[in-house]
Amino acid sequence: MRRLLVGWVALVSVCMAPVSALQAPGPATLPPARPNLVPVPLPPLDSLESSVADQIREVQRSVAGLLGKPDLGRAETAEAYGTLGQLYHAYEMFDAAEACYKNASRLRPDDYRWSHLLGYLHQQTGRLEDALGFYDAALIAKPDDYIATLYLGDVYLRLNRRAEARTRFQASLDRFPAAALSRLGDLALVESRYKDAIREFEAALERVPQATRIHYSLAMAYRALGQLDRAQAHLQQVGSGDIRPVDPLVEGLQDLLRGERAHLIQGRLAFQGGQYKDAQDAFSKAVEAAPESANARINLASAMARLGDTEGAVRELRASLRFDPANLSAHLNLGLLLASQGQYADAVDHLKKVVDETPDHSEATNVLTRALLRLGRAEEAMAVLFKATSRDPGDEGTVLGLSIMLSERARYREARDLLDRSYRLFPDRTPTATTLARLLAAAPDLSIRDGSRALELAMTVYMAQPTAVHGETVALALAELGRCMEAAEWIRRAITDAERAASAVETARLKSEMPRYEAASCRPPV
Repeated sequence: MRRLLVGWVALVSVCMAPVSALQAPGPATLPPARPNLVPVPLPPLDSLESSVADQIREVQRSVAGLLGKPDLGRAETAEAYGTLGQLYHAYEMFDAAEACYKNASRLRPDDYRWSHLLGYLHQQTGRLEDALGFYDAALIAKPDDYIATLYLGDVYLRLNRRAEARTRFQASLDRFPAAALSRLGDLALVESRYKDAIREFEAALERVPQATRIHYSLAMAYRALGQLDRAQAHLQQVGSGDIRPVDPLVEGLQDLLRGERAHLIQGRLAFQGGQYKDAQDAFSKAVEAAPESANARINLASAMARLGDTEGAVRELRASLRFDPANLSAHLNLGLLLASQGQYADAVDHLKKVVDETPDHSEATNVLTRALLRLGRAEEAMAVLFKATSRDPGDEGTVLGLSIMLSERARYREARDLLDRSYRLFPDRTPTATTLARLLAAAPDLSIRDGSRALELAMTVYMAQPTAVHGETVALALAELGRCMEAAEWIRRAITDAERAASAVETARLKSEMPRYEAASCRPPV
């Protein structure tokens, strides 16, 4: 049956920027690595602590070296610019950060990070009209960049474009209720709707009592209404606490100010450039600076694995899980490494955690399935694949792999239904159509055979892709219909196609099938 069900996609397969520019005295720039990019001004570092200045210089050199590679792809070039921009941004070197982000955004307009950070940088520096355009670009690239929607409301409010601010704040209520309520209160206060402002502020404060800054706004609203006692009561509670929704990109900038982060940047740039030994050295320094940093150890493990030190990589990943037991990156990388070493039982434990938390992670799903199969736990493997196909019926490899596993266990009806559902959703997919046609033509369970439909599917596929395998599928369907002379003719055509493709193995296999089609009864056997 495996020979008949072809089409299973395998479950697992597992402008130069000279460095000398950084050494020139006085003002200097990092020349653009490609046309249509802008030069990056290199900020003076003399006023910084020597250790910080040295780290920034090292990152600058790494980026310049990486950008100098003539074969560096657009995505890698964008990542290098973006990484350098984040470091500059963290140290408030705004001009240099802006140039880096613009280059990254031009190279990868589909990556929302750079537009988002450009919007935030312009908002920080008071260039509000420009910030609007960048936040809009971020939302085009990533419509669920909810924090950008909230930021847009902030910018519109500062520009006194109240209706647009209100729309953005109201759109943020489900995702960031306390922050949106606080901002709707600010808007109501500006519009002299004092009772509405009090309602919004109190609702926000109820959700986040530690946001003591809101007491000042409440005091202003009560004072405007002439309720001076209440205003005074709130003034006495004013503090510095504010409502700040989580923005991973902006919080990541603050993380860059920590010691190990500069080493991590250095290591990632080296890793990206294929300099794995340099990457390992930089990640080792990050671990020395922050021994309990799971992130540093995960990166170190990646470099070790590329250098062939699997044992060391496993050791670092296990150490990272001691400090952060729920870290999915550590579980994923450890599971993949262990599976590659044949330690399937241990690999399963880690990969299951990844699949449970991120069920759409195809690589984890595929390797977990393979590991379970190697352990003889086929039912568990199929359960994993069933969940995957129910979540993502468009994953053709998983659908085909599961259909073969079902067929190997004589669960032909389930295999047919699975393939049929996938084919109806994606009728242009040749492997699915071919596998379904072969199952309908030659399944050992006669009750699910349908020669007419198999022939229709097989002919459609062959007309689109006239190969030996697809010709054989037509022959199988004709044989199921009892049209043996036609089936034999199609096998001869398939042999010719195989010979034309110089496929000696396929030619020999098809010739060995020829006697069956020339027999009095050529119907595929049960």
